[in-house]
Order: sequence, then structure tokens, then C-alpha cells
Amino acid sequence: MPELEERIAVLEIQQKNIETGLAAMAVKVDQMHEVLLQAKGARWAILGVASLAGFIAAKFENIMSVFAAK
Repeated sequence: MPELEERIAVLEIQQKNIETGLAAMAVKVDQMHEVLLQAKGARWAILGVASLAGFIAAKFENIMSVFAAK
């Protein structure tokens, strides 16, 4: 069984990766918000595409976590 320090180090690395991903997502959300403010007529189309992309990304994450667990 790994030592406590090793387990903490692994968790810190995972937390750093999550923070990096969250920061990248925040940038993308800000960019989408700017596009929505500019494109009033295409707002629903953009929301639909963004929703679909989010759904696909969530499903892809679930699939990848299954492979990462093995």
C-alpha cells in the first residue's frame, strides 16, 4: 500500500490537472458568452451546438474514465 505522502502527491497532481481543465473551460465559457452577445439572431443555434458539444464531452469523459481506471 502506498505511503501517505505518495497518495497525497498523487491527489495534488490530480487536483492541479482539474484546476487547469477548469481554467480552460472558464475561458471557453467566456468566449461563448461574448459570441452570444454578438450573435443575437443565431443565439439558439449556438446554444444548441454548445449543449450538444457539452453532452458529447461529458459522455467522452465517462468513457475515458472507465479506461483510465483499468
